[in-house]
Amino acid sequence: GLSEEFGEVEGRRASSNAGRNEIRDGADGITRGLSQPSQTHGTYGGLMPLLSHYTTHAGLKEIARTRTLWATNFLDLNDKSEFFYSFGFLSNAAIQMVMGLIPDENRRKINNLEGDSTRAVKQLKQRLRSTDGYGQLYVVSFARGRTDYENRNGIRTLWELYGHHHEGYCLQFDEYDVRRTLRLDSERSNYESVGMAEVRYGVDENEHAYRDLCFQLSQQILERVFHTRPDIEVEPQWEQMWTLNDFYRKLMWYCATHKHPCFEDEREVRIFAYPSASSDTRVFTGTAIKKRVRTCPRGRKYIVLGENLRPGLIPRRIIVGTKADHAIDSIRADYFPQPGIDPVFNCSPMPEVAYADMPIA
Repeated sequence: GLSEEFGEVEGRRASSNAGRNEIRDGADGITRGLSQPSQTHGTYGGLMPLLSHYTTHAGLKEIARTRTLWATNFLDLNDKSEFFYSFGFLSNAAIQMVMGLIPDENRRKINNLEGDSTRAVKQLKQRLRSTDGYGQLYVVSFARGRTDYENRNGIRTLWELYGHHHEGYCLQFDEYDVRRTLRLDSERSNYESVGMAEVRYGVDENEHAYRDLCFQLSQQILERVFHTRPDIEVEPQWEQMWTLNDFYRKLMWYCATHKHPCFEDEREVRIFAYPSASSDTRVFTGTAIKKRVRTCPRGRKYIVLGENLRPGLIPRRIIVGTKADHAIDSIRADYFPQPGIDPVFNCSPMPEVAYADMPIA
């Protein structure tokens, strides 16, 4: 795995990392911002911005029945390559940093570091696959409309990619409701980190998070060189290195928030969740239980966001695709308040139903 390849020396790092809880990155900042809805596109009737989630008929039924969302393990998504787009930039930059630290006369002693970029991606996948699903990244995707037309009808590209070629449905949630569900779920279940972020398209090499990760990855490579070729006399900056757990979590967060520019028309907003492998007792909110990692019949790992919360997560609107079955009254009925279960005084209104108006043959 990658940890062995880089030569993990946790004991040596322990003292320098003892007080490293103050380290913060974008993923941690997301959690602090859960109750701060962004004032951006997609307003709906004076409410908070809308977040659109495209799904199939089966997905619509399950979301309505449970009033929850499923977050899928990022290694099980349909196109995993998008998550490693930015890793290529990071690894190449880190290798160049390492080569710049090694004297010219010693560079020939190093095996092909340039080839490590491709190997590192494979090793990262293998390491994550070897775990039981905890400490890994789970994702739910939404999209923001940029115009009134897109908010009323959905986005054509996303209908084709994720809306079952216009035979599916688009659930539009109030952003505040989504963030509130995440906040309540994070109080009941224990996460290493959980939150939401806008996806960025392309890589900014001047970005603070990018430069931090380049440095950390270069130190991981130097650690391997230090153990395999001590005669080269290069040593990592041990006191500056993150723990491997911090490193992998921040690396996954960065990769998941940066996609190739060709995906920009998706205008994606993602929920990110890293379930912890243990429970936690908290002073004000009580015990946060260990989140259950489930496996669907096809073998994909996922977690359920918002389970055991009532009235649950209810969309403001359901847009029916141009080729979809219009008979969804029985599904929509699952959102009616259930006496003795739902707090009626706090129930969201029933979702309205709209129909996509697109010239699709």
